[in-house]
Amino acid sequence: MTLDDALCLPRNSYDGSCGYLARYGPAQTVGFVGRDRFYFKNTRTGDFDVYPDLAFGCGLHNENFAFGENVGPGNVIAGIHGLAPGPRSFLIQLEAQVKGRFSYCIPQTNTAESTIYFGDDAQISGDATREVKMISMNSGDLYHLYLLGISVDGNRLSIDPSIWQLTRTTGFFIDSGTPYTVLVKSAYNPLKQAMIRYFGDHYGWQPMTLPPGRALDLCYSTYPNDQQKFPSVTLHFFLSGHSGEIDMVLGGDNMFLPLKDYQGFCMTVTSSNDNTRCILGAVQQKNIKFLYDFYNSLLYFVPENCLEDSKTNSIEGEICMNEADNISPVPSAQAQAQAQAQAQEVSQTK
Repeated sequence: MTLDDALCLPRNSYDGSCGYLARYGPAQTVGFVGRDRFYFKNTRTGDFDVYPDLAFGCGLHNENFAFGENVGPGNVIAGIHGLAPGPRSFLIQLEAQVKGRFSYCIPQTNTAESTIYFGDDAQISGDATREVKMISMNSGDLYHLYLLGISVDGNRLSIDPSIWQLTRTTGFFIDSGTPYTVLVKSAYNPLKQAMIRYFGDHYGWQPMTLPPGRALDLCYSTYPNDQQKFPSVTLHFFLSGHSGEIDMVLGGDNMFLPLKDYQGFCMTVTSSNDNTRCILGAVQQKNIKFLYDFYNSLLYFVPENCLEDSKTNSIEGEICMNEADNISPVPSAQAQAQAQAQAQEVSQTK
């Protein structure tokens, strides 16, 4: 792609052609922006529809993308399918087909694959026991959700909700490319203490003593038996025009990761400094189907057995690195594998 191309924004040069630099947490990718033919499987006909001349980034220098066993500063990744509604994003380039809608469902197991649905194929439904809920969403460079509070085992935590307000540096975002949820310390510490009280009061368990610097820093050396249970965690969200709160209930599989041979577990939430962004990560999204409607600023969700919803990925073609100037939700089995790998590190310290 040349520097004067309409989609070369911003006009960064890479070896004389249109280039890009995208950062994703501690990771970054650098390369050039090109155009190519993409093939997508039509779920109605089974054939492949061809979309020529789509712009995408080809990452030639990718660093610190930790997916499963693929770690280290000079690792190799197949690509990132960014889905934020930026001017060069996949969603906007195929706006007529996507119609501002896409859905995904992350399976419980990290070996399963799952299809992303776009446009009219992005549907969501429930039944008598599974209610489809919707919450307000800000569809900017990232997908911001209006979180109002957190409860553990039905007890509301004392957290100032202003820490999740959308500003240049703060907010609460949903991102399935992040393995586990990230909370600022003023939200993480009350959550951690509530978990410690729950397991101490109910079962007399005390957390493991771990070396400093662990991403997963709340772990136990005992796993609940059939008569014991994990506490539920409820996220309370805002819906414009609705008088009450909309609750997203997260069970044990969303909040805790077993250690090797179920000899213990870790809470899959990490902390960051105050006045930074919070993220609802992939592990917390497992077995919940999400439908993004960014034209109407709504996010729909419903509990789902995502294994029943999973199919082979329907995108085909040679892609070095899909457009990533606004990297956002990327349903990823590798993200779950990364969380599992860090938990296994903890098990070795027992």
